[in-house]
Amino acid sequence: MKVDGKIGIGQAIMVMMLTIGITNHVTVIPLLLSKAGRDAWLSVLLAGIPFSFWAYLLFVVNRNMKQRSLHEWLAQRSGKIVSHLLLIPIMVCLYMMALTNLIDTQTWTTVNYLPRTPEWVTALALMGLCILAAIGGITSVGITAGILLPVVVMLGFFVAFGNIPKKDYSLLMPLFQHGYRPLFHGMLYVGGGISEMFLLLLLQPHVRKPLRLVHFLVMLGITLVLTLSPLTGAIAEFGPVESARQRFPAFEQWRLLTIGKDIENMEFFSIFQWLAGAFIRITICLLLLGDLLTIRNRKQRNFMMIFLGGSMIAFTSLPYSDMQFVSFLTHVYYPLYLAIIVVITLALMLVTLRKPSKQEGIGHDP
Repeated sequence: MKVDGKIGIGQAIMVMMLTIGITNHVTVIPLLLSKAGRDAWLSVLLAGIPFSFWAYLLFVVNRNMKQRSLHEWLAQRSGKIVSHLLLIPIMVCLYMMALTNLIDTQTWTTVNYLPRTPEWVTALALMGLCILAAIGGITSVGITAGILLPVVVMLGFFVAFGNIPKKDYSLLMPLFQHGYRPLFHGMLYVGGGISEMFLLLLLQPHVRKPLRLVHFLVMLGITLVLTLSPLTGAIAEFGPVESARQRFPAFEQWRLLTIGKDIENMEFFSIFQWLAGAFIRITICLLLLGDLLTIRNRKQRNFMMIFLGGSMIAFTSLPYSDMQFVSFLTHVYYPLYLAIIVVITLALMLVTLRKPSKQEGIGHDP
């Protein structure tokens, strides 16, 4: 194994699978079902068409960056003002990605298996581990993802195939009972989850070799499958009406799983899956935030990690209900996140198409 402070392309994809998987596998699905109902699975498939083009745009920008960090590339190509205008919303998005996942994890933990444990204790325990991992650097995160992901995937196949006798895929039909509007509403939330692939641009400087177009398309395909599989499973097992009422449909599928007549109650496996994804997601967000803040001093960087983590724990302690949080995700977070990422992607394309000056070309030839 090379010790150069970087990770391989395979490790980068595994990190992204856990980072994006936790939101597309869990958080997005109840929003999708509540808005699109039975048509939700078709929303996922159709969303893959425009986002294939978007993935190509990401690849073009990534190729032009030549494995430089985004803040360095932007400063060289567009100046500090434009750089800050683009980087600030990206940092806000990273912060909100970690915060919303921390809140969701805290709620799920309290509701399902630690009802008497104070919520701030759960948040502190998870955030403490994430801060330590972020301080450890991208190499430790890549290695951890390589260990966790195979187990997470095997457990996913276990619950998917184990529940086949309880699935009725005829419940996926008929489509368009309420017209075409729910279909397009669903695509909005699918897009909000897929757009997190933007992290590949931020992760590229930590990867030994440049990502190619096939890597972006593979990541897109994986993201669609991670959303489609538990979504169709929820509809086939519970029906479109009941699954739309559930707060965590993917978790409820574990409660149906049995082996023969004597082995049941295996939902504790989902705890491993969820915490593995939440751990990697929050950690990578903290690490990338540290990169964008361009803090070189190690002590200051560590302090910033602790400050960011502490502020997220403080936000989780604010007085709000889970219904208000779901409403925020539905009406504010995912639509706004998608809009911001699309606008930033188009802006980066304009920076990419801008002809570099001779000084830039000379100073940064590979």
